[in-house]
Amino acid sequence: MPIPFIVGGIALAAGATGIKKGLDAKRDMKEAKAINQDSQNIAEEAENFIAMAKGKTNEAITALGQEKIRLLSTSISDFVANFEKIKNINLKESSGIDELIYFNSESQGFIQLKEASFEARQIAVNGLAAIGSGALLAYGTYSVVMGGLGGLLVTATTGTALTSLAGAAATNATLAWLGGGALAAGGYGMAGGMMVLGGIVAGPALAIGGAIFASQAKAALNNSYSNYDKAKAFKTQAKNIGIALKAICTRANQLTELLQRLDLYFVKQIESMKNTIDLKGTDWQNYSKDEQTDIYKCVQAAHTIKTILDASLLKQDGQLDEITNKVLEG
Repeated sequence: MPIPFIVGGIALAAGATGIKKGLDAKRDMKEAKAINQDSQNIAEEAENFIAMAKGKTNEAITALGQEKIRLLSTSISDFVANFEKIKNINLKESSGIDELIYFNSESQGFIQLKEASFEARQIAVNGLAAIGSGALLAYGTYSVVMGGLGGLLVTATTGTALTSLAGAAATNATLAWLGGGALAAGGYGMAGGMMVLGGIVAGPALAIGGAIFASQAKAALNNSYSNYDKAKAFKTQAKNIGIALKAICTRANQLTELLQRLDLYFVKQIESMKNTIDLKGTDWQNYSKDEQTDIYKCVQAAHTIKTILDASLLKQDGQLDEITNKVLEG
């Protein structure tokens, strides 16, 4: 066979091979783009799911914080102002009224509640917006009676705008993440799955030309498989994050509802106590047994509310505190 024909045949074969590689590369690139788009859709869906769960949880904890401030600045404040008027409570003769022994106008618990009520009134006067969403989250999460917030509430009473988390709240990565404040050293806590997004990239730009195109297309396809795996992993993590946030949201809503129900009863008992004071004065010894019992019921309600206000919603690691569950069961 003449050499020119041999060369021509080789050229035709090489051309056919090149065409095949080009077609394969085009197919690989098309598949890579499709897989990358699926990956991005999965990631966006997961991210939107987290954002929705985060928003609901933020609202629930903030509402709990607002309810604590409202209750402390109104009913608790009214109770404190009137109960401390009562003089000569004979604790030895208060059998069956145990709370009066441990919770009276001179007890540490009452003093703590009085201080928290004063701070809440100052916040209410300045307006909730003055303390910022981060502080409201902290108020809804930590004890507002036992000083768990450190100087946060003291700062709030001055009217200084608190736009981020501070004090104890700053060490809780979950709360900081919800409030948008700076996270503690160590990363995103349970929101760490969001970092997977950094590995999900847009499909690489199409290259043109023979074997180079084929090589890049194959690499793009391999990368798209990796991106898809990352997107699926992120979706799983997002689900776990959503489950954790839903539990926190539910618990916050339960505590808010419980405080509201208790307050309805508490307000009635406070009115009964005020009526007794108006009619009989402030000397405990002048009250009938029924009147003393009614006041005891008022103290009992205040003590129960204080127990809830003392309980923290979350631990420092962002997990639900079992104490709040015991409060709800009790």
